[in-house]
Amino acid sequence: MQSLSLPSPGKVNLRLDVVGKRADGYHELRSLMERVSIADEIDINIIEKGITVTCDHEGVPNDESNIAFKAIKEILAYSSRNVGVEVHIKKNIPVAAGMGGGSSNAATVIKGINHLLKLKLTKDKLMKIGLKVGADVPFFLFEGPALAEGIGEQLKKVKSMPKLLFLLVNPGIPVRTDWVYGRYQLEGAKYGGQSEVPNLYRTKKDVAKILHNDLEKVTIKEFPVIGEIKEEMLRLGALASMMTGSGPTVFGIFADKVKLGKAFERMEKKASRDWKIFMAENLDAA
Repeated sequence: MQSLSLPSPGKVNLRLDVVGKRADGYHELRSLMERVSIADEIDINIIEKGITVTCDHEGVPNDESNIAFKAIKEILAYSSRNVGVEVHIKKNIPVAAGMGGGSSNAATVIKGINHLLKLKLTKDKLMKIGLKVGADVPFFLFEGPALAEGIGEQLKKVKSMPKLLFLLVNPGIPVRTDWVYGRYQLEGAKYGGQSEVPNLYRTKKDVAKILHNDLEKVTIKEFPVIGEIKEEMLRLGALASMMTGSGPTVFGIFADKVKLGKAFERMEKKASRDWKIFMAENLDAA
């Protein structure tokens, strides 16, 4: 087999606590993450030589700065075959949206090349390779709901997660992660003192209770529309609503598909032209 097509799912941060800052400038985090059913589509082809990455979204680079490109270079170092790789990314996850699209693409490429070239590298090894190109990449190779600590590389499996029904709204504002973390520091962040995050969730309400994102105060201050979308989610019946990652995507958790469908219809009517609105489920309910 010389080619492979794989889904590359997005994620939501159900919890994001900034708990400290390291000497190297990275922030120490604690984050509860879950993969969702919105996914990019990745085509991987083994070719004679060279690395090519293309994407159907003009906001995604097609050169060595693409995180998937970096991931290909890292995984090819473990192959004894002198080959190249051609990757095409069809984007369904909004770009610069706090949903981990780029990290997921990198993880999917690593997993796909491991399979195509029969490298037989373990999941743990693939996660270590992924960490070289991005802090969130190991999570997408972990393949399950996880409590992430450190810069995101220390992953602990969540024992139980119910089926979650999401309405996601992306207001079409690209938000740079490094800008958000930089502003968080400048605005006098207070680290530590966060309550414990459970490792087992039986109901949607259990999950709704723990939603929190330390980065919201930075991103909403700059982009008030994020706060307005959160408020609208709650008016439309969400059990809880929060920004994911560094933003700007906002999600709401709904009790059932009927309420979710009605909220989707009403949000579409209120949406501005640049907004992207999705219904999704988590991939890893157990």
